[in-house]
Amino acid sequence: MGEHLKGNCLSRIRSMARVEGAITDRVSRFVLAHPGDAVGLTISKLATKAGASVATVSRFCTGLGYENYRAFQIDLAASLAANEAAVSDVFGPGDKPATIVERVFEMNRQSLLDTEALLEREKVNAVAKLLMRARRLFLIGIGDSGLIAKSAALRFGSLAIATHAITDPYEGVLLLSSATSRDVAVGISHTGRTAVTTNLLQLAQRKRARTIGITNYADSTLAALSEFTLLTSFRERRVNAAVSSSAIAQMCLLDAIYFLIAYYQGAKAQDLASEIERVAEDSLRAKA
Repeated sequence: MGEHLKGNCLSRIRSMARVEGAITDRVSRFVLAHPGDAVGLTISKLATKAGASVATVSRFCTGLGYENYRAFQIDLAASLAANEAAVSDVFGPGDKPATIVERVFEMNRQSLLDTEALLEREKVNAVAKLLMRARRLFLIGIGDSGLIAKSAALRFGSLAIATHAITDPYEGVLLLSSATSRDVAVGISHTGRTAVTTNLLQLAQRKRARTIGITNYADSTLAALSEFTLLTSFRERRVNAAVSSSAIAQMCLLDAIYFLIAYYQGAKAQDLASEIERVAEDSLRAKA
């Protein structure tokens, strides 16, 4: 299958929505818990250990983008060889403060590496060109994703793209009600199941705006609604309901798109950056 799948098997599995009770989810959970064992198991033995059928394991493999079970095993072995499973996201009561700090940085570094491994370069390039041509760009996010939307709106605005960060449902209805096929709406949601974000993206879709989703899960509602889906990868461990998110990976994806647009704009982007720097120097910075 596509070269972007090579050596990122565990990241691909994590990007699949883990629907409680789904049979394929049993296979996902077994492989994530015992990746070393799964590499050496026949398809029938893996099915038995996961409590699923051979047909389900086969569907699991093709759903990840592999041609067959053997291709899945080869990529899983490559993931393990690359030490993809090395970072732990578990915090125990016996951990020292220094260990917790170190592990948080490790988790975020690994999130960026895993997200890069999932990245489909041609798709990101196509998204950058789409945003560059947009009449208006709407970035939709709630909570932590709303902060990402606001930060990204400033970046894209600096490239003279008319950008709106939508972090409130009523504001979203007002703005998106006038959307057209010349506009682009980007939904940002770690779970891909944030109701406000998916509902507003549906509204944009009804207005024929182009749609993009940024989420951690390939099989989420947001991904299903989006014309283009960009996946992040974060191995969450929820200390409370709002702790874990892929915010750093989300911002890195949007930064990559920003710099691609600046590259395509060429001298225009350079001129805009120089003007912003001049105004900031004159108006915002203390004189020596």
